[in-house]
Amino acid sequence: MSISFYVKNKKKFLGYEPVLNVESALSLLDKELNTYGTDGIDINDLLLSPLSKYQCLLVGAEEESARGFELSYDNKNKVYGVRIFTPSSREDWLLALKYIKALAKKMGTEIVNERGETFTVDNIEKFDYEPDILYGIKVITENIKSGESSNYIIFGTTRPVSFDEKMIDEINNSASPIDTFSRIVRDIQNLDAYSANQRFYQNEEDGRIMGAYTITESLRTIIPYKPSVEFHNSDMLKNDDIAFWNMGFVVINGDENDPNSYQGVGQLDYDDFIKKLPKEKYKFIDASYIMVEPLTKEEISNLLK
Repeated sequence: MSISFYVKNKKKFLGYEPVLNVESALSLLDKELNTYGTDGIDINDLLLSPLSKYQCLLVGAEEESARGFELSYDNKNKVYGVRIFTPSSREDWLLALKYIKALAKKMGTEIVNERGETFTVDNIEKFDYEPDILYGIKVITENIKSGESSNYIIFGTTRPVSFDEKMIDEINNSASPIDTFSRIVRDIQNLDAYSANQRFYQNEEDGRIMGAYTITESLRTIIPYKPSVEFHNSDMLKNDDIAFWNMGFVVINGDENDPNSYQGVGQLDYDDFIKKLPKEKYKFIDASYIMVEPLTKEEISNLLK
């Protein structure tokens, strides 16, 4: 679910203006904008490439955005696209509308959304976005209350957020469901912790697939309480494909800035790890994920005994 807005590229005497490169696209506002989910791309290549090189980029502002917005360029129709997810935070919407205004002002063209509604730089920031947020919250609520799912996951700028009945009741029973929803999602994105990556390994002898996470000494880490194949991996694996889940551990022997100092020291069955992990060493950040406080060498050693 989402709402998209389109801004036509500026016309020249013959054709159109060159597509903005990523650096220029991120510089339209008087605040620093970032891309998310682009860690595997060389930053210089990213910034100097035309926006059209990428299917879309997730854009937001540090400590402000909850879900961000998608920015893209359609070569065929010569339009820039800005897509806002449903539901997004109030701050996501305000930033996106401000960005659309700046983009339309630079291109000297009007703004059209997917419904065919037309806007100008003078009225785009008056777009009534609140019904879209409330509709998204209603969808989450109905999915959980109907028993269709015990939790409902949306994706933020840096990590997913999993809602359950308790969390959705907190939102719906608050004085401002929009602001409560916005705060919850934004705060989870800005936790000072590393979100562990999900990895998979296949045994050559019997073909069984192991799902795995890793915790590194002294690093506050976010992991699922009960692991399952995450959405971005669901096109290649299903939960039934995974024979078992493991937690691996890495300690630092030497300079923490030297990659050679990081050494794997063992693995635990994931469920056994959760059972052995002291309660004071973790807390739930939402319905499905926990934040594990930094573990010392000694604590890791005790877990592996």
